[in-house]
Amino acid sequence: METRCDRDRAIWLVKLVIGMTRMTIETLRAALGDYRRDEDGAIIIFGLIAFVVMLMVGGIAVDMMRYESERVRMQGASDRAVLAAAMMRDNPFNPAPEDVVRSYFEAEGLGAFVAGDGRIVVEMDEAAGARSVIVNPRAQMNTTFMRLSAVDHLDLNLIAGASEALAELRFEIVMVLDVSWSMDDNNRMENLRAAAIDFVETMMPEDNDVQVAITFVPYSTEVVMPPGTLTYFQNLSDPESGNLEEGYCVDFEEWADITNSISTPMWRRTCSLGEAERGHLPQFVSLADTPVRPFMRSRSDAIDYINSLGPSWGTSIDLGVRVGGMFFDPTMNPVIQHMISNNEVDAVFSDRPLAWNEPFVYRAMILMTDGENCCFPPQVPSTHPAVRKSSREVQDNDTAAVCEALQQRNIAIYAVAFEAPPGGVDLMERCATEPSYFFNSSGAQLIAAFQQIATHIQTQRLRLTQ
Repeated sequence: METRCDRDRAIWLVKLVIGMTRMTIETLRAALGDYRRDEDGAIIIFGLIAFVVMLMVGGIAVDMMRYESERVRMQGASDRAVLAAAMMRDNPFNPAPEDVVRSYFEAEGLGAFVAGDGRIVVEMDEAAGARSVIVNPRAQMNTTFMRLSAVDHLDLNLIAGASEALAELRFEIVMVLDVSWSMDDNNRMENLRAAAIDFVETMMPEDNDVQVAITFVPYSTEVVMPPGTLTYFQNLSDPESGNLEEGYCVDFEEWADITNSISTPMWRRTCSLGEAERGHLPQFVSLADTPVRPFMRSRSDAIDYINSLGPSWGTSIDLGVRVGGMFFDPTMNPVIQHMISNNEVDAVFSDRPLAWNEPFVYRAMILMTDGENCCFPPQVPSTHPAVRKSSREVQDNDTAAVCEALQQRNIAIYAVAFEAPPGGVDLMERCATEPSYFFNSSGAQLIAAFQQIATHIQTQRLRLTQ
């Protein structure tokens, strides 16, 4: 039976629960209000959002860098492949152009990208002696971060093309060769003849290609012009001695300009050819017997001329390069016409040297020395006819001035120091069109240097077209 005490206790418990519930609701309401007004940690949400955005943007940059790296790699392989495949020079293995392209891609680990039909297109024009090669590789690069933007891959669609036309480009090449008496040492003369003959055999086909003309300018103390040509120069002074019979060697006043050569200020010099040295130089060859030979067309004639060269006297690099530069100048045409009349130059070269603005002409000079300029006192007595200038520095500066003038006319200068002393090496480096056009050779390396030059000249026929 319920007592009053039990009822009071129940009422008290109910009131306690109701009170505690009210307190909990109020406490919860207050806590929620405090939470709503509390700004602590709000930056975390923004930071998380910003981090995701930064990850996406940074990831796009990373994927694009990967894409560009792969694109450049594939474009480089494509350019090299089409240039090699378009080359029409003789190859003992005679590979098909398509096989050449594929071999380049396989070497880069990219062979699968040119495996499809139509990826390599070769066009031949046998009549014009021309070949064009186009490669169109296709690839896909899987993305890493751009997947967040629903971009799973990027396409690598490239194209590269090259062509070579054997009959299109004409070459005017001048070989300025040191035949000073130091060339009698260490088989240098023999190595020079072998290197020059190898160059001629590479550049001049047996069928007397009219696209290639080579001028030979041997020099020592002097350079001897072709007989009978001095009368064509309009500003040529007589020698101080008045002896025209021995005054057929020339010198110049202008070294920084190789244009208007037929009228450039010149004077005759009493020749210093070192004839007295015949006694102790068994191989001695006078420059009077090996004058400049311009615009040779016949391979056999050129080889015979090279074999006739021999060591002579001192070293005037400045004079060699200055005379060599004249045979790029169109104003020298009357001299060439005279030699054509004397059957010393083939009539097909009646328009040579070609006009400076003539299209599709590659002009190159090969400048070679085994020494350094030496035609000044105290190298020889100041009264000796071999003395031309006051110091080596003057000769070197004049040499460099001619080289610069040639380069301004877009004439490529391949400079070869052949077992030369430091002064000669430095001068050849100054004259070379580019560092890669300079060669410092010794012994049989001279042949390799001339081979590299011939290869580089021949590849001027190759052109990237796409």
